[in-house]
Amino acid sequence: MRENRLDFIRLITVCALILLFTLVIGALRARENSFFRIGAGNSKNRDALPDTVKRRDELQSKRWHKGFRLFRYWWEGGAAVYVAEMDRTAKNLQFRVELANNQILGRETITGATRRLMEKDVLPLAGVNGSFGIREDNRGRGGMMFNLHIQNGELVSISTPLDRWGYSPPSPWGETSFGVTPDGEFLLDRVKLNGELKIAGGTLPINAVNQICDSVCPAVIYTPRFGRRTLTRRCYEFTLRQIELPLTGKYTSRCVVTAVNPRGNSIIPPDGIVLAIEPGLARDWTDKITKSTAGTLEIALTPKKWQHVQQGIGGNLRLVRDGKVEPELIEFGESRGGSSYRHRNGASRHPRSALGFNDEKLFLIAIDGRQPGYSMGMTLYHMGTFFSELGIKHAINFDGGSSSTLWALGRVANSPAHGYERRIFNVAMIRAKK
Repeated sequence: MRENRLDFIRLITVCALILLFTLVIGALRARENSFFRIGAGNSKNRDALPDTVKRRDELQSKRWHKGFRLFRYWWEGGAAVYVAEMDRTAKNLQFRVELANNQILGRETITGATRRLMEKDVLPLAGVNGSFGIREDNRGRGGMMFNLHIQNGELVSISTPLDRWGYSPPSPWGETSFGVTPDGEFLLDRVKLNGELKIAGGTLPINAVNQICDSVCPAVIYTPRFGRRTLTRRCYEFTLRQIELPLTGKYTSRCVVTAVNPRGNSIIPPDGIVLAIEPGLARDWTDKITKSTAGTLEIALTPKKWQHVQQGIGGNLRLVRDGKVEPELIEFGESRGGSSYRHRNGASRHPRSALGFNDEKLFLIAIDGRQPGYSMGMTLYHMGTFFSELGIKHAINFDGGSSSTLWALGRVANSPAHGYERRIFNVAMIRAKK
């Protein structure tokens, strides 16, 4: 009996040491980040903060541009929340998006994207990883986003609404595309692609731009922004040339079919596009569309204001509406994810990224997680509640997990879950005007 008791004591001691070791490593790992050692000042008493904030640190305050601020909030639930703020009235700052590698296929770190921009005399101040996507698959897609992306007025990507993690569901919870109009108005909506190709005496609806063509999304346009090839299988594809590029939110152009490919994976010409049709739908069109057939491609995004958006980026779920937690998110939080099992990832604590705004400011946010002793992350309901307490009026969820990264003032500001900066699909950015 005495030996058994000694063995039990040894087991308890070993478990306690392992737990202590894990906590110490988490704390040391967090402190390795230079932002924990340099330029952090306590600003607890400078502004009225929610009771759920234990402390707020100013990060790199000596390098702040007018209208820009960078903070780290210590949430009482056990999470470090990094927030870059931009005054909406600042004449020297602007919101922009940046596509990884300048195309849909492939990924890039925020550091890599900002370095590329700085070589073009662009000065980024902060950026957070944005849209969801696949990192790779067996068709050669080494990364591909699922959400909307509009860059400098060009419609780069838009998908069909799907009730699936990473996509925007077809409900008010899916109103998750953020856009900025030429006059500086902020929009947050579910954006619909109203596209059609009028050809061969008929009208073919277009479901998406630069997305995966399948039975759920049977007619997809691929532009040069996608990559070199469509990477489809068994799709019936038509190469369209003599067409105006780039695509925009309000678009009309004549075009001519210059090639027909019944096997998929067509080369995308730099001066044209490829229309891919899923085999089930293709049966209605293969005899009608042939080489040299002329047609007209039309696109009109809705809501109508989105037809003129210059910078747009999509997430997957809405967190805050008019200063209150999104109603679907409240039900989701109370049921611990049971009300929407396809999005149940959001009911667990993980690293997260988000975008929010109110009448005065824009917020880019990253929440560290999966690091015991430092930060365990948040659920989506935690995020919505906390953002509302901070005075954020509208907010959407971006891709999170190990991708959750806030780059600011020349370096990664937060502590990514894997200990390094992961390559991502696109960036929501605050930058200085030229």
